[in-house]
Amino acid sequence: MQNEPKKAPWKLRGGDFSKKKIHAQQDWRFQMLFEYLRISPSYALAYECKNESELAEKLGDRDWAARVWKTYTDIGNVDEVLYRDWWLRNGLKLFGIETAKPKSEKISRLDHDNSTVNVALASAKDLENYINGNYSQQGQPDSLLVSIPLGQKRTVIMRQLKRLLDEAVQAPIYKPQPLYPLETNKMRYRRLLAGLRLVTMQAARPDEALWRVATRAKISINHGKLDPNATKRDAKGADSRRLLTIMASRLMRDTLTIAENAAQGLFPSMAPTSVKTFDFVKLQERIKTINAWDKQGKLNYPAI
Repeated sequence: MQNEPKKAPWKLRGGDFSKKKIHAQQDWRFQMLFEYLRISPSYALAYECKNESELAEKLGDRDWAARVWKTYTDIGNVDEVLYRDWWLRNGLKLFGIETAKPKSEKISRLDHDNSTVNVALASAKDLENYINGNYSQQGQPDSLLVSIPLGQKRTVIMRQLKRLLDEAVQAPIYKPQPLYPLETNKMRYRRLLAGLRLVTMQAARPDEALWRVATRAKISINHGKLDPNATKRDAKGADSRRLLTIMASRLMRDTLTIAENAAQGLFPSMAPTSVKTFDFVKLQERIKTINAWDKQGKLNYPAI
């Protein structure tokens, strides 16, 4: 059996989501947030300002500036840092829960050879140690204390445990929240990624027609077979060009909205925002700088 290829040292690992006294569930949206902040116009503007007042003057809206400045202050510079380094430095503490990671564990064992009194005393001591120890370190999560008769078949035990869990989750369960909780919605990875590709492609070619950019970004399977370099517009592809332009225009608008909400600490979110368009010339320069920094950062990244 061949050895699996080593993971690049700058790539995030499973262990990076759980450190001493803090943990987060693995979620692809964390990196998406990082990438959307890299294209956000208002977040880029925060880099240029010395304080919140200066940002408010440039944005023309104090409340909007306050939200962006808080996010910028907490999350920090995302242009000159690799994602893994940012996650370990800022991301985990902002999107994680500041407790030890909860886990199921044995508290005590009831032994029929011991007297009722001895069993009660020993079990009470074990429970007290658990409550004062791991249970407290895990943030006192809602938990289920169960008795499992060990003489049964495992299939029977698992079936009974499933029933107990189904009954337990019907009641409200306390869930600690991170400083920046992810939004609960049905936004999909493929659409978020397509939006990033579309904006990046347009920034690389600011003056190119939107249908051509959309074709390069491959935002549509049905209408993405056009030649983006075609010099003549044939009548056969007219409908595809028109529909692709409409789709790309909508995706561009949504991507801007998501990026601007990310700059205000909401992700992924389609809440209305104030910025109406991207400045693709400025974004082109920003992306060039980011790519150059990422390339150099990976070359200099220490081996793990």
